[in-house]
This record gives sequence, structure tokens and C-alpha cells, in this order.
Amino acid sequence: MTEMIAGVVLGSLFLLLVLALYQRVWIKFVWAPDGRSIEVRYLLLRLRGPRRHRKREKKQKRRKTSVLRWVRLLPELLHALGKGLGFLNRHSQLRHLRLEGTIGTEDPASTGILWGSIEAFCGLLRLSVPGFELAIAPDFVEQRVSLTLDAKIVVRMAVILTTIIIVLWHMPKRRLWSLLRDQRRKTKKSTSPYARSKEAKVA
Repeated sequence: MTEMIAGVVLGSLFLLLVLALYQRVWIKFVWAPDGRSIEVRYLLLRLRGPRRHRKREKKQKRRKTSVLRWVRLLPELLHALGKGLGFLNRHSQLRHLRLEGTIGTEDPASTGILWGSIEAFCGLLRLSVPGFELAIAPDFVEQRVSLTLDAKIVVRMAVILTTIIIVLWHMPKRRLWSLLRDQRRKTKKSTSPYARSKEAKVA
């Protein structure tokens, strides 16, 4: 009897897990000159950002980072992100995409060429994104670029988790962990009371 109850409970939990992974996640992203916002909806959850953070006091001395090591690691990081984004692109749906705003250069001829190129590119984009909308007006007088992008993506939770796994799998984990560990040690040394007292004596 106990084994049957345990089997029913485990089966129910497995079914709920499968249903949760199969549910769709709605992601709405807005990028505008005055700010950016993102909204994520999953089942009954709704998350919005970015949130305002308290301003932290700037330290007099900036933390030194090993830029060269990050630069050497950048190709492998981009490779891992490319693998994940490629999988996400194949298994997600772009439901809505709208680009609007104004573009202009000092030269009217250059403005016309730029505007025509954008119109041609967006014409090709409409073939793959049926809901794509374009509302860009050329400004032949002033030089300015003011664009607003509004996008809505639908993807299943299982695809998001799989994308994260793919990115982590292709990451240079040992080199990345070693770099983060070294930076953490340097940060602890710079913020330790002994280091602060030494800097005060030197000053």
C-alpha cells in the first residue's frame, strides 16, 4: 500500500514537472532612448525590470582586473553563447517585432541611402517575421538617431533550461573558474583591514 501511494505521488510530481517544462514563457523587451524594460510571464508569475538600485558610493581606487586574460577567454565565451543562442533561435517564436523612430545625417543623400538600406533589410525580415512592423522616418535636416525596438518572444521553459545547459557545457569552465577565483582573491586582499591600514600609512 505504501509503495502504491509513493508511486502515485512520484508520478503526479513527474507529470507536473513535464507540464511545467512544456508551458510557454512570454518575454517582452522594449529598448528606447529613454530606457529599457523587460517583462517575463510564466504561468501566474509576472516579472518586470529593470529595478532601481540604490546608488553605491564610488571607491577612490578602481579594482584592477586582468583584462588580458578576459580578452584571451572571449572567443571561447562567444562560441558558447553562440551555441546556446543558435539552439534558442531554432526553438523559439518571435511573435511581435516593431522598430520605430527617426534617423538622419548631415548629408541628405547619405540619409536617403541609409533609410533605403533599412527599408530593404526590413523587407527581407518581414518574410521570416510575419508580425514585423517598421515605422522609421528620415530626417534630412538634422543628424540624429532615435530608435525604439519592441519585441515579444515565446519560448517553452524546457528550451530555456536546455539553452543554459548548452552554454554551460561549451564554456571553458576551468579557465573561467580560475580567473574568477583570482579576481575574488585580489578583491579580498584590497578590502582587508590590513591593506587599508597599509594604504593609509603610505598616504
